[in-house]
Amino acid sequence: MLREQLKKMNMLLDFKYFMEFIDSLELDIEAIFEQAPELNELPVYSLNGEKVSVFFKNEVRPHNVPILLNQSAKHPLLVAAKYITPKAKKSLKANKINYLDSYGNAYIEIPQLKVYTEHGTGKPVIPDTTKVFTQAGAQLIFQLLHRPEVVNETVRHLAHISQISLGSVSKIMNGLFDEGFLVQWNNDKKYQLIRKEELLDRWIPILNEKVLPNYKIGTYSFSGHLEEQWKTQFLRPNVWWGGEPGAALLTDYLYPEKYALFTTFEVKEIMTVLKLVPDPKGKLTVYQPFWGNPHNTAIMDYKNTVHPLIIYAQLIHSGEPRNIETAQIIYNEHIAPKL
Repeated sequence: MLREQLKKMNMLLDFKYFMEFIDSLELDIEAIFEQAPELNELPVYSLNGEKVSVFFKNEVRPHNVPILLNQSAKHPLLVAAKYITPKAKKSLKANKINYLDSYGNAYIEIPQLKVYTEHGTGKPVIPDTTKVFTQAGAQLIFQLLHRPEVVNETVRHLAHISQISLGSVSKIMNGLFDEGFLVQWNNDKKYQLIRKEELLDRWIPILNEKVLPNYKIGTYSFSGHLEEQWKTQFLRPNVWWGGEPGAALLTDYLYPEKYALFTTFEVKEIMTVLKLVPDPKGKLTVYQPFWGNPHNTAIMDYKNTVHPLIIYAQLIHSGEPRNIETAQIIYNEHIAPKL
């Protein structure tokens, strides 16, 4: 019952936003709500009598575009968002995907309507300069997304499992509260993480652009025939697959072309124990774990892989269609049920 009420409330909000977005164009466009979304389908609106399937999103960033390219729709797809980054708009237009934002920027090319307006305006719903979406913030958000129950742990515990300072934890938690991702839900001052899907979406680029580069050990090549035997030759403590090989292990759907490996081994051990060869052009990138207690199997109990959240984020950020399709499988099977 509650889920249905929330669904109806979201539909009403989407309708309100859509009509406001259309009004912001200041053009004579007749917009009509035609059909509510059915299972795994998008809501349908009409613009000057031409039906479009509308994908609503708070913000659209470049890493979202490959997902939109794979989005199934009964009618021409139109992305409606409060904010779309300049790079995302350029990519959407290049791929002939219609879009509309809250600032009167639009690209719509359907038989009964052709619009392209760009005012150079718009700002993120949550500023990129926020104290939440930093390297330290991303390391803490990872812990909160895959184990939401730790949100009420002590600051010291959160700092330990995230490998960040006590002061950073306090700033980030306050930021999450101020920006509506954290709410107090009873009189005992217990907190709950909300808007998890949106938080995950904002976390993906920060993980790939700020966290992983700082934990990168180097790039390597396999020695001998190790690449052919990667599934069996690296089954050992202190080694976890991420990215494409991690996805292959989770889904049996993807054959890796690029490899990501997380390990607590030092550089010397990477060469002597894992038999990997330093190579600036190598296809295998090795990282240190960015989470506390890397030996804790409760965190990494996924077939010698890192947590599915990390694998999903790496696949999505790659922008490669074959990775996006596999990422969706991982999201549906390992992530969505727990968000």
